Amino acid sequence: MRIAIAGSTGLVGRQVVAAATAAGHEIVELAREKGVDLRRPDGLADRLAGVEAVVDVTQGPLDEPEASAFFTTVARNLGEAAAAAGVARSVTLSIIGVDQMPDYGYYAAKLAQEKTAQTY
Repeated sequence: MRIAIAGSTGLVGRQVVAAATAAGHEIVELAREKGVDLRRPDGLADRLAGVEAVVDVTQGPLDEPEASAFFTTVARNLGEAAAAAGVARSVTLSIIGVDQMPDYGYYAAKLAQEKTAQTY
């Protein structure tokens, strides 16, 4: 399976890349270090051509409102590009119980990411 991993060079992303590669999957890495700024949609759909699944394990800023802006922008850009490229599956890493702590800014940002990703 051809899998795009957003945040592929980060703490979690490196582990996902290693596991997916070991399982025999072809990986498309999406990270600034790989020449892809997920905050900008330019060319993202082209990178997703032939991809069967997108896994979003991006790590954003910890402070509000930057965290919400980052996560929702990335989720929207990935969702729109995946839809344009015909990607059938997507997974977004979140936090268990994120909806139970609306006063904690980072959790609110991750919940906003979830809701944005679910629209695609």
